Amino acid sequence: MRKETKKGNINGIIWIMLILFTVMFLGIMMAVGTMVITWTFDEAMPTLTSLGMVGPSNMTSIGTTVLTPVNDVVQAFTWLGGLIYIIALIGCIGVAFAFRFTGSKWLMGFFICCMLLLVVASIFISNIYEDFQDDTGEVGEGLREQTALTYLILLSPVVMCVIGFICGIIMFTGEGGEQQV
Repeated sequence: MRKETKKGNINGIIWIMLILFTVMFLGIMMAVGTMVITWTFDEAMPTLTSLGMVGPSNMTSIGTTVLTPVNDVVQAFTWLGGLIYIIALIGCIGVAFAFRFTGSKWLMGFFICCMLLLVVASIFISNIYEDFQDDTGEVGEGLREQTALTYLILLSPVVMCVIGFICGIIMFTGEGGEQQV
């Protein structure tokens, strides 16, 4: 039976909140980064595959042979980003097992307050993302192509509530710590 101090329990709660916020922020960065990379390849591929002869080399053949498989991988980033985001969220639940304890009642209140802050931040971030996604230009179109990741980011308040609820159950049902009266 391990015994942690209240300070150790607070550190576990803070780490879980930081990890959840970081995953949410990295999801947005993945969406924007993937959109930029996909747009770049969409613009550059026609030019790079139609260069013709440059010196003794047939650049059209080389471009088609080398760049087409790379472009296929880059185009797969639109669904791969959503998969990585889902795996990261499931990983957060796994991290909750590392910080498992039976906390006192005031730690549950602290956890709930931290979760409320996380949900408010996710509402703020999802609203900003929605403004970019609703854009009629190339940015909005690129973000709409990433269906799974966009869906998860727009619903991040609900997703964070569910993940936080599961993490809270896991963390506060650990062994030891609480005194019997």
